[in-house]
Amino acid sequence: MYRRQFLKYLGGSGLGLLLPQQSIFAQQATPDQFWITVNAGGGWDPTYLIDPKGNRPRLDGRGPVNNYSVNAIRSAGNIHFPGSYPENIDPPDANSPGHFANFFPKHASRLLVINGIDTQTNNHDSGSRYVWSGKIESGYPSFAALAAATTAPTQPLAYISNGGYDNTASLVAPARIGGGEVFQQLAFPNASRPSGDADDRREYFAPSIYAEIEQARRARMQRLKTRATLPLKKNQLDELIMSRVGDNNLNRLVKLLPDRVSRGLAGQAEVATAAFASGVAVSANLHMGGFDTHGNHDQNQGGRLTQLLEGIDHLWNQIELNNLQDKVTIVIGSDFGRTPFYNDNNGKDHWNVTSIMAMGAGVRGNRVIGATDDHVEALKINPQTLQLDPTGITLTPEHIHLALRRMAGVSSELNSQFAISGPELNLFS
Repeated sequence: MYRRQFLKYLGGSGLGLLLPQQSIFAQQATPDQFWITVNAGGGWDPTYLIDPKGNRPRLDGRGPVNNYSVNAIRSAGNIHFPGSYPENIDPPDANSPGHFANFFPKHASRLLVINGIDTQTNNHDSGSRYVWSGKIESGYPSFAALAAATTAPTQPLAYISNGGYDNTASLVAPARIGGGEVFQQLAFPNASRPSGDADDRREYFAPSIYAEIEQARRARMQRLKTRATLPLKKNQLDELIMSRVGDNNLNRLVKLLPDRVSRGLAGQAEVATAAFASGVAVSANLHMGGFDTHGNHDQNQGGRLTQLLEGIDHLWNQIELNNLQDKVTIVIGSDFGRTPFYNDNNGKDHWNVTSIMAMGAGVRGNRVIGATDDHVEALKINPQTLQLDPTGITLTPEHIHLALRRMAGVSSELNSQFAISGPELNLFS
C-alpha cells in the first residue's frame, strides 16, 4: 500500500487534508489515551433508555411520560432501563446485542449514566453545540477536537469525524470520513471491486504488471526531482515523493480492518478503532441520526435506540479486539431530550433536559449520577457528594466538559482560550 492511493481516496471522500512537510503517517509516540464521542443526532429520549419513567400518570394530566408499563422497568446493577416495549409497536429482535435486555446486563459494570442535564435549549444547533463543546455560544471546539489537539496536535488524522458537531476552532484538521468503504479502496487500489472476500475481488492489472507501473512512477518522480533547480520546486517534489512512499502505520490500519467493512455506526467504529490501534488517530466522533421523533415516537425512537446500542456494543467489541479497553474513553449523548408527554401525532417534541452515558478508560461504571422528577425536570445534586440535594446545583454540559477536560489533560492555555465556568465535579472516577 502506497500513500499515493491513500491521498487520492482521501481527496475523493472529502477529507481534504493538506500534505505536511513530513510523512503524513510518520511514526510518533504511541498515545495512551483515545477518545470517542457518539452523537445520537436529533434529540434522543432518555426516558426510553437510561432514565425510564413508564406510564405512571403525571400530576398535570399531560402524561403519561411513556407508554410502557412502570412494572416493566428493569435494572442491571444500578442502571435502570425499560425491560419491555409498548404493546402498540413491533419490538426489536430479542437476540440483538442492542436489545435493552442484552445490552445493559452486558455493559452495566462499565457504564456511567448522568441524568438531569439541563441544556437550556430546545434548538438543535444550540443543543448539539452545548452538549459536545460545553458552551452554548458559537466558536468553541468539540471535546473530541480539543482532546485531539491536546494529544496529537500536528498529526493530520488525529481527529476523525463522521458528522454532528465537530468544530475544531482551527486547532486540528478534522478528517471527515463518510464511511468505511473508502478504506477498502485504500486496501485494494488495484481492485475494481475492493470490498468483499479476496476471491471476489477483480483486479485492473495482474500483480506483476501493477508492480512495474509502481516502479515506473517512482522512477519518474525521482527524475523530476533531479531536474528541478529552484528550491521551492525541490521542496514540493520532496513532499510529493514522500507522500508516495509505503508507510507502516497505514499498512497496519488497512490490515486491522475487516475484509468487509460494516455500514453505519458499526463501520464508523471499525475505522476508528483500527485508526487508533495503528497510531493514525487519537480521537473520533461517531454519528447516527434519526432521533428527532415528532411522530410515531415509540416505534421510531425504540428502533433507533436499539440500533444505537448495537453500534456501541460493536464498538466495544472492536476496542477489546484491538486490546484498547484500558485506553479508550467513550461518551454518548444527544442534542437534548424529548417532552415528557406525547403530541397529537403520537410523537414527542424537543425538551431541554437530557442524559449522557460514558464507558471505558477513566470511567467508574455501574453508577447513576443525577436524576429527573416525574415531569422530567432536572433535580439538583450536591457538588461534593454528587447525591441529590435540593440546595445543590443543576447539572449542565459545562460540568460534564470540565470533568472531561481534566481527564484528557487539556492544557491551561487551551482552557483559558476556550474557557467554561462552573465547579469541577468528580463525575467520571
